[in-house]
Amino acid sequence: MPGSLAAVASFVLAGTFAIAAILKFRDPAATRRSMADFGLPSPRLLAVAVPVTELATALLLVVDRRTGGPCAVALLVAFTTLIVGRLVAGRRDSCGCFGTWSSRPLSWRDLVRNGVLTALGVLAALG
Repeated sequence: MPGSLAAVASFVLAGTFAIAAILKFRDPAATRRSMADFGLPSPRLLAVAVPVTELATALLLVVDRRTGGPCAVALLVAFTTLIVGRLVAGRRDSCGCFGTWSSRPLSWRDLVRNGVLTALGVLAALG
């Protein structure tokens, strides 16, 4: 049973990363703008590197969840750290986490979402 739960967690997380990457790739100009507005350096480079990393993580979660799980957790911790920094600084501009689909202002709900996704990553890694 725990293995099947880990497999479900892995596939849900892989789907989430794949959707996020595809939505970023669909509108590269908006992705670059979102990264720049978020205060990240080299938005042109990151607009490619982030979705490529998300797709690679999704693939790892499907192929080898014991490797993909920790990669997903590390990526989510990095994203969450950026969101916390923006919220603490009083910045509420959209993170573009899901491309132009996620144009709403940042909120603490984004941290809850990332916490749930991180838990799925831990579950995938342990399964």
